[in-house]
Amino acid sequence: MSQSGSSSIPLFRHEVASSLSQNWLGEIRLAQPISSVLISCIAVCITLGFIAFIVEGSVTRKANVVGVLVPAEGSLGVNAPTSGILISSLATEGQYVAAGERLFEISTERQGATGELTALIAQQLASRMHSLQSEQRLRAEQFREKKSALTHRLQNLAAEADQLEQEISLAQRRRNLAQQTLHKFETLEASGFVSQVQTQQKQEEVIELNSRIASLGRTRVQIAANKQQVEAEIVTQSNDLAMEIGQLKRADAQLQQEIAENANRKSVWITAPKNGTVTAVTYQSGQAVNAGQSLATLVPVESDNKGTDSATLEVHLFASSRQAGFVAVGQEVMLRYQAFPYQKFGLKKGTVVDVSRTPFAPSELPQNLASTILSNIQIGAQRGNSGEALFRIKVRPDSQIIRAFGQNYPLKPGMALEADVQLDNRKIWEWITEPLMALNP
Repeated sequence: MSQSGSSSIPLFRHEVASSLSQNWLGEIRLAQPISSVLISCIAVCITLGFIAFIVEGSVTRKANVVGVLVPAEGSLGVNAPTSGILISSLATEGQYVAAGERLFEISTERQGATGELTALIAQQLASRMHSLQSEQRLRAEQFREKKSALTHRLQNLAAEADQLEQEISLAQRRRNLAQQTLHKFETLEASGFVSQVQTQQKQEEVIELNSRIASLGRTRVQIAANKQQVEAEIVTQSNDLAMEIGQLKRADAQLQQEIAENANRKSVWITAPKNGTVTAVTYQSGQAVNAGQSLATLVPVESDNKGTDSATLEVHLFASSRQAGFVAVGQEVMLRYQAFPYQKFGLKKGTVVDVSRTPFAPSELPQNLASTILSNIQIGAQRGNSGEALFRIKVRPDSQIIRAFGQNYPLKPGMALEADVQLDNRKIWEWITEPLMALNP
């Protein structure tokens, strides 16, 4: 290409140069990405959710209360009735015992100059018992002899009465014959065949027979009276023997009581008052105990439908007056057992079954619970005053066992725990507007 041709042809087209002279930075375009719509929707949802949370949400105020597990039927203390030496301990920790089963034996022997006093008294009482039994046998033997004699006499009277009846019957027949003879003599006397003297003799015979019959009748009455007397004497002897036997039996019962009391002075057996599990055995054989000292604690148990015995436990919470104001029966409580940390084993549920109407002073708490309650550091921090009275709240746990490490661990009496008790539940908007609502008259 020649030099002249190159100067007349431009490097760029005319249209390009014209376009660059007007918009050399390019056209203006407004971009609207999809993310802004999404962000707007999310913001609206968050706002609506926040409003719904304020309107429908609630704020719960809870109180942390301490307590312990106790048997639902209470625990029974097994105390020593008298001072002495514990010579036998048949109860072991955790042993199940039935009502009336022997647990402990306490020796109360007293030594004197001639030996052990209880043994000497027992010998004297045994001698008295032997004498009393001999007297009882002697009285019974005497009664049998007297009764035998009276019975024999009664039999003789009965035989005599039978013989007398026969004599009376014969005398009556003779009298009848004599009257007939007298009637014949009177007829003959009227005819002049016999004298009047002979007739009088026959009359005298009839009178004599009548007199004999009357005498036999009196004898019969006397025999009947004697029979009644003998029968009455037999009854009297029986009554006297019964009275004497009664007196001897009373003396025997009194003597038996003295023997039992004397044996009781030598040793005393302590038995279980109810079915239960023995816990807190504090004394061993050979130790001296005083009257009223606690030897063990018995946790009563009850039978279930399967025939097994188990102790039902309940929670006793002790709350101050400002914590117990809103607690009501049927309220749900969350329990935290110290033996099973809630961070690992979770919270356990329970239901309030009773709230005491009057508070308990620290000195009025059960002896076996006071130390556990008052020694808890948190209760002092909550109450602020160790002398403040406490309300007792009874809670029934939903379960009597704790599932841990694949096994069931039963709850035990005396376990310390904490509980979250609901005091108040309000809407969030009520909580926010509380200062404004407080201004209304």
